[in-house]
Amino acid sequence: MKKTLLASLVTLTSFAACANEYQSISNASYTDIEDNEIVSIDSVYYFDARKALGPYNEFSYINTKSNIGAFYRDNEYLDSIGVRGEYFFNNFVAGANYSRTDSDWSDVDSYEASFGYLFTPDLIARIHYRDTDVSGSDGSFYATAQYNLSLNTTDYVGFTASVDDEFDYLSLDTKYYAELGQGRYVTVNLDIDAGDFDHWSLGSNYYFNEGLSVFASVNKSDDIQVGGRYYFNTNWALSGSYGTNLDDDLDYDMYQINLTAQF
Repeated sequence: MKKTLLASLVTLTSFAACANEYQSISNASYTDIEDNEIVSIDSVYYFDARKALGPYNEFSYINTKSNIGAFYRDNEYLDSIGVRGEYFFNNFVAGANYSRTDSDWSDVDSYEASFGYLFTPDLIARIHYRDTDVSGSDGSFYATAQYNLSLNTTDYVGFTASVDDEFDYLSLDTKYYAELGQGRYVTVNLDIDAGDFDHWSLGSNYYFNEGLSVFASVNKSDDIQVGGRYYFNTNWALSGSYGTNLDDDLDYDMYQINLTAQF
């Protein structure tokens, strides 16, 4: 009896290290920031399954699977809805997205199209064009490139660079992923924006196993967030987090809960 109970507890808190593949990932979240309630739903469907690297929510840094997605977000002041998609053919990729934001003071339609080339499985570059229907606003181009540096059979460092057509804005996002052994993993993200608006953010996830993790982040504005994520099985996860600002003058309380479904 004791052995059976112990085995059941182990099953609930850990998962077998196996390759899990998913074609759809959906999230429903609720956020409360100083009595401003935000409800958000998003979903993406991949035409070919993506394989998890170990943790059920970690995948290859560069996605090469055609996909479609949609989102909806609502709060006290406005609501937004959008759709997007990417199609890979040979080594080319074409993408498009559309979103609409409705508020008490204005309604805005936003559009974006992109075209890119996959030079290798570890390097992809795109040219983007975005525009809105806001009066007096002109469309603009920007370019992005992603590179995956494999450190060994499991670990990598990923880089994403973005620059606008007038070089007024430049961003560099990096991600480090490592397997620590005994079913444990860690990620570290550093995002830097330069140009007319300088900003940075630093975050990390620590995985006790494939389905149980904690995370934390901080940015230049002294916003911090801490939380945890637990997968009940390979398909369903629940996460929660708390956020605030370290500056007493900007102090706030943010609570967030998120339900994830992936199949």
